[in-house]
Amino acid sequence: MGALTSRRFAVERMDDPSLDPSLHEDALKGLERINAVSATARALWRPLARLASGGGRLRVLDLACGAGDVAIALRRRARRSGIPMEVAACDKSPRAVAHARERAGKLGADVELFSCDVLGDGFPRGFDVYVCTLFLHHLREDEAVELLRRMASGRALLLSDLVRSRPGYWAARVGTRFLTRSPVVHADAAASVEGAFTPAELGALADAAGITGARIRSHWPFRMLLEWERA
Repeated sequence: MGALTSRRFAVERMDDPSLDPSLHEDALKGLERINAVSATARALWRPLARLASGGGRLRVLDLACGAGDVAIALRRRARRSGIPMEVAACDKSPRAVAHARERAGKLGADVELFSCDVLGDGFPRGFDVYVCTLFLHHLREDEAVELLRRMASGRALLLSDLVRSRPGYWAARVGTRFLTRSPVVHADAAASVEGAFTPAELGALADAAGITGARIRSHWPFRMLLEWERA
């Protein structure tokens, strides 16, 4: 593990395009469970609801959505609350998009889902708010800056990710064993925290992306949320 004073970036198994489809599916289900326990959608909902309070329909895009569970949860919350909010989601992996589309269909969530490499393809434009969860630690520093720069093309952005810390490391190693049987998630859990940023480092990435006035706050469990809204 080391002291975790500096970032240790490594390509994770989840990012391997040759990963066996059944292992990928199990990993997506495991990450859904982890997001549910971590109340990831709830952390995003309050700032989104505030943004929507200004009136008009809010268009939200969840980038690198994985299993699509966060986007689905946000759309269902918006529908229950009577808030006019369109939610879309995209991921580089066609398998992940297919999984998310099936899940959305079963839950009756009208979420637009499509395949897109948000760094390699043309970045999807025309959305008011760009959301991204548990993706930043998969990127090199220059890629992280570029992602933030692109997300700032909208009216607002919300980015949630792990915090690199010793408590977070052990929570990831131990907690994932209770929440999923996926060997991919088990293998990637510790590497994810080692590859994560600290709040100070995230602030520096935002500065490098030309984003001013961003707010970074901690949220449970051992995560941080960057919020930014165009003046």
